[in-house]
Amino acid sequence: MKVEQNFFFCYNSKLMAHLKRNGFSYICSALHEKSGNKFWLFQRSEELQAVIDAN
Repeated sequence: MKVEQNFFFCYNSKLMAHLKRNGFSYICSALHEKSGNKFWLFQRSEELQAVIDAN
């Protein structure tokens, strides 16, 4: 099973804040190894995807 199927890598700080306001917690935050961009890692779920799609 691919990691992308289980996790959502969020590279947008406004989207991350929106997800947190809607009750989701990220697993960790880190910097992408090659780009140096910060991301927040969320457990993927239907509820999370619904909030992302509605944004």
